[in-house]
Amino acid sequence: MAVVDALATVALTVVIPPFLIVLVTVLVLASVGKSLGLRQRYVQFLLKVFEDGNRILVKKFGRQRLAKEYGKFNEDAEDETDDQNSTEVICRDKLVLRPQLDRDNNERLDTRDFELGDCLDYIRTGMEAIVDDEVTKRFSAEELTSWNFLTRTNCQYEFISVRLTIFWVVGFILRYCFLLPFRILILIIGVMLMVTMTIIVGLFPDGALKRWMSRCIFLTSFRIIIRSFSGVITFHNCHNRAYSDGICVANHTTPVDVAVLACDNCYSYVGQRHGGFLGIFQRALSRASAHIWFERSESKDRFAVARRLREHVEDPNKLPILIFPEGTCINNTSVMQFKKGTFEVGGIIYPVAIKYDPRFGDAFWNSSKESMLSYIYMMMTSWAIVCDVWYLPPMIRRENESSIDFANRVKAEIARQGGLVDLVW
Repeated sequence: MAVVDALATVALTVVIPPFLIVLVTVLVLASVGKSLGLRQRYVQFLLKVFEDGNRILVKKFGRQRLAKEYGKFNEDAEDETDDQNSTEVICRDKLVLRPQLDRDNNERLDTRDFELGDCLDYIRTGMEAIVDDEVTKRFSAEELTSWNFLTRTNCQYEFISVRLTIFWVVGFILRYCFLLPFRILILIIGVMLMVTMTIIVGLFPDGALKRWMSRCIFLTSFRIIIRSFSGVITFHNCHNRAYSDGICVANHTTPVDVAVLACDNCYSYVGQRHGGFLGIFQRALSRASAHIWFERSESKDRFAVARRLREHVEDPNKLPILIFPEGTCINNTSVMQFKKGTFEVGGIIYPVAIKYDPRFGDAFWNSSKESMLSYIYMMMTSWAIVCDVWYLPPMIRRENESSIDFANRVKAEIARQGGLVDLVW
């Protein structure tokens, strides 16, 4: 008991005070949108560690041996870039066009009687082509060109060198024993702040005061939430931010896209109605401002959404609408086809390109395999969320331009600015 009391005393006097000081400092700086620059230095330090670790890999095994044994390591990104720039639905370097028939060694003939097994080569070729489909690849995690000391990305290199093992163990302790508890606490505070304050704001009548309070709450809450992922966001061309006279459209990689953009501007959101953790956010947001939630399974909701979008855009007192026209998350390598409904509403379109740096953590959410809570856990045990956001010049539908052509034109601009592959699928 004496030992336990001594440890408790040490924790209260030595550990708790610095922890609370750091926590309060982070919350205060996040709420006012300021930073001491520690996250940026942290990211720069990680880059040096990654470079050192991958230099050890190349020195110890050689680039070709690593590529042969592990199949994924590549010091240069040229090969991957060339592969991503392909827009073919099926892209294979070696395609078997005919089965490899056994030859008659005596007569040297290329033909023989048909056997049922001869079609297996064709079946295998077709299945391989489907697996390598360029579209299907966009719904799986992006492959890295180097190892980032996370066992869930690329192959497991952590035990092939003593030095790499030390790096990996230290990083594991840092992420799980220090950063994870701290990040969870910040996330809980951010969510509780949003839920509590939106309940209070919801009691006020619609007007200028409520709009001002909602804006302050949204900016503060989302900035705190982004700090729970150690987010480092760089905004470009901020003079092109969206206003209430139009719709902001962006490529979609993760639900965190909403928080990333909400750190710099306030939006009204359009999306599918969810339950669980996302449902808490939706209900909290709806109490403070106007948002549009719908059910994909109900066809009548489509017409209601289109009507409400037009009414929203025509109201100068409402926030600009944020929509992800792809309708699903793509793995940060490309932009898929935009749904035309958004571009039939009218008004100004404010394009936004979002590009995440996969070296610090894979931001892609594969909703078919991961629940929202497991995805958040994966994000919080990553090194950080680092991304760039580009506000593009506003775009207006041209005369005699169809909604499909307008959507493709906007999509092409987003893909070009974000360095993403522009897919027509």
